[in-house]
Amino acid sequence: MMFTLGLSMARLLWTGAFGWFIQQHMRIPLFLATLVLIGLGAYEFVRGVREEENIPASAKKSRAPRVGWLMVLPVLVLISVAPTGLGAAAAERVDAFVPVERDDVFETIDFSQGNVELRVTDFVNRAVWDEDRSLEGETVRLEGLVVNDPDVPDGFLLTRFLVSCCAADGVPVQVAIRDTNLALEDDTWVVADVQWRVPDIPYSELGTIAWNVEADLVSLTVDPDPPTDGYESPYDD
Repeated sequence: MMFTLGLSMARLLWTGAFGWFIQQHMRIPLFLATLVLIGLGAYEFVRGVREEENIPASAKKSRAPRVGWLMVLPVLVLISVAPTGLGAAAAERVDAFVPVERDDVFETIDFSQGNVELRVTDFVNRAVWDEDRSLEGETVRLEGLVVNDPDVPDGFLLTRFLVSCCAADGVPVQVAIRDTNLALEDDTWVVADVQWRVPDIPYSELGTIAWNVEADLVSLTVDPDPPTDGYESPYDD
């Protein structure tokens, strides 16, 4: 079991698919854990074979029921089936990210060189708390997955998950892309150039009223191969 589980973790590291389960900064601890599992598994296997060789044939007996080998099946499935990460289904079950008021000043963004690519988390934070409205009138590139929502009938929620450690603590960060007239399926990965739609009432004054940061779509590209490191991290600020 340990050896097989170690091999499955090695596969996730080799392909980069571990990014669907944990943050990228956990790569080294996962690598070390993989070495330990493979090493212990190999050691126990060799030790067991040697012990069996030293036992007289007349005294040998089964140490465990053979049905125990079925415990390996879930690990084999994990090895053979391509993993998927958090998506539209998870976004519907978890409350969306609400930015907390910050005391520090937002860094200046140079828009003179063309479209600036921002994390969805940074876009939402600036839209809500940047008193200088640095996003107003500027085109920004966002990347994320599509989540269709009945509250946004004319568009979709462009979504990224903010993950501190692993997928279990993922929180969806969303921007409502309006007036798109596009029929996109849930979990479609897109790269979108957008312009922030300035609200009539500042978000900070809405209190507990449900709201979304909104943006108008300038252009959109569908990416058929979403990245395996699609989660955003609170440690990348």
